[in-house]
Amino acid sequence: MKKIISIVAFGILSFILGAASGAIVWLILKIMDMGIEFFWTWLPEKLNADGSLIYFMSVCLVGGCLTGLWQKKYGPLPDELPVVLGKIHKDGRYPYDKLHILAVSALLPLIFGGTLGPEAGLTGIIAGLCCLVGDKLRYKGEKVAALVETGMSATLGVIFGSPFFGIIDSLEPDNKSEHYKTKLVGKKARIFVYICGVAGGMLTVKGLTAILGGGMGLPRFDRTHAYGIEQWKWIIPLMIIGIVGALTYLVFNKLTSMVGNKLKDHIIIRCMLGGAVLALIGWYVPFTMLSGETDMGTIMADWQAMSVSLLIVIAVCKLFLVNFCLNMGWRGGSIFPIIFSGVAIGFSFALLVGMDGAYAVAVVCGTMYGYIMRKPVTVIAVLLLCFPVTYIVPLGISAFVASKIPMPHCFAER
Repeated sequence: MKKIISIVAFGILSFILGAASGAIVWLILKIMDMGIEFFWTWLPEKLNADGSLIYFMSVCLVGGCLTGLWQKKYGPLPDELPVVLGKIHKDGRYPYDKLHILAVSALLPLIFGGTLGPEAGLTGIIAGLCCLVGDKLRYKGEKVAALVETGMSATLGVIFGSPFFGIIDSLEPDNKSEHYKTKLVGKKARIFVYICGVAGGMLTVKGLTAILGGGMGLPRFDRTHAYGIEQWKWIIPLMIIGIVGALTYLVFNKLTSMVGNKLKDHIIIRCMLGGAVLALIGWYVPFTMLSGETDMGTIMADWQAMSVSLLIVIAVCKLFLVNFCLNMGWRGGSIFPIIFSGVAIGFSFALLVGMDGAYAVAVVCGTMYGYIMRKPVTVIAVLLLCFPVTYIVPLGISAFVASKIPMPHCFAER
């Protein structure tokens, strides 16, 4: 009975912490949306500079300069999600003395057009907040780790608009050597605690969004798409194309990291170079700047009016830019841009062979994301935000098969 009471009490705390996490995530996403609206819609209209290369270059160079100056003073922030988790596992905590600095570090690249998602910076902020709460409650070790994982579950669930993503991502092992661990309690109780945290975060964000607007999430396919033998016969070619897309992402990561390493002692120059290339490609190739969840909706609506070559160019440029931004110091997440690229590649194949677009996108996205992330259940949880549950079979097959295909040795340790 005492153990049950303890778990319930921890669940209530997780709900409250999840609600606080959700409010912070909503606020930062709201500021991000306002900044993007200001620099990429309102200001160019006022200056009559909409579509101007000079304007694109000016904004991105300013963003690169500010990002470089900020990093020169405070260090390379925010940490990517694996780094945050690594610090938690190694030290049992994540620093929280500079959360305001971390928030600015997360917002700068996103507001100034970086081809990045917000999940990296937000998880670091929430991890620090959870450790702060843990210290105030005199929690240590496993309890702090449980709080942090709860907070990050809520954060990821809020960002992607899915309660399942945050929960599954926290429970699914990251690699073959990692197993399900009993930290605070057994796995069933951990799921209960995570659900409490995610519920608090989701309810808070839903309430704030209903009242004040904002929020984030992926657009969704409806249920009116074809799903039969005419689609299934293409699954192997689609998976091959998905693997090629994933390898393209990994090659770009390798190449751009080499450039970034050459300039690692010149932070401001590196960040400004990132801004210059971002502006040039973003001006010339549509839909390649920012994280892509809004533009993804546009492509879903208009893909049949686009050419195969344009969709492929958009996808390849997006895969290049997310890596170039990351390795030039524009720090952020890669999940949204990867999914966006998979959507564009899937539609290009559908146009080429005359098949249903949603099925092609489901297999390509499942394969690409599954191959890169190596966590198929999490991949399915994310992609079910875009697809009706009837697509779980092609999503599942592509994600699981892709996650089992060995990577070339040069990409195995990233």
